[in-house]
Amino acid sequence: MSNYGMTATLAAVLLGLSGSLAAAPITVNDDYVGSDAGTYGDVVGEDDYFDISSMVVAQNGSQFDFTVNTNFAGQSGTLFNDLTLGGTGIGYGDLFLANQWTPEQSVPTPGDNSENGYDKDDATNGTKWTWGLMLSDRYENGGGDVTLFQLLGTSNLDTAILSDQLMTGGAWRYGQEVTIKDGNQELVVNYGSVGSWSLGTGQLNISADLASSDLMDGDSLAFHWGMTCANDVIEGEVDLKKVPEPGTIGLVSLALAGMFIMRRRSKAA
Repeated sequence: MSNYGMTATLAAVLLGLSGSLAAAPITVNDDYVGSDAGTYGDVVGEDDYFDISSMVVAQNGSQFDFTVNTNFAGQSGTLFNDLTLGGTGIGYGDLFLANQWTPEQSVPTPGDNSENGYDKDDATNGTKWTWGLMLSDRYENGGGDVTLFQLLGTSNLDTAILSDQLMTGGAWRYGQEVTIKDGNQELVVNYGSVGSWSLGTGQLNISADLASSDLMDGDSLAFHWGMTCANDVIEGEVDLKKVPEPGTIGLVSLALAGMFIMRRRSKAA
């Protein structure tokens, strides 16, 4: 192979590695019910207030964009203030993450609102969340920062505040992890700001770089999100696009540079 041909081949390999960092967005529909469905089923209360239809996850290397399609977008801090702790109203919950989704399942019985077999799943069983993205200004609708936390407790109860701990009355889905409990620095480790959140029409958008976590080491990414009352919750997982090791790209780049130098010397001779 000529120097030119080898150079072109190495360039193609390098471009391929760079292109492999991005993955097409994946849409996960809200097929999760969660515990305490009662007679409500998927959404406790009014669909117009709380319904979550899907989560769209887009990955580019370690950068992730999570788009929650929900009727709750734009309503934080405005609903049922008299039924919430401190009169804050219902706010945006944090995004809980892990490498594997293992929800507590049960055998569905026709007519019992457990059509997807997750009606027993709550913070005490199922998936152990190992990382979380905390939203600043959760009771406002102007967006804010997103902070990454590692969750080191033996159970979700060590590291999460539950929906029933933020509500004082009314109807809500209890037992669901909704915000990160960041008081114990030994169990909840702050990795700093890694992104931001914002609102679109019927959408909550969370953008974050997960490079400082170990989530990229797995084959999949599991997630859990709901508003602080958990009147609707979405859970699921998506496949991860593996990020090439920095050393691999560095070696290819070095080889490519060497080929260019060889080619230039050949021309000069």
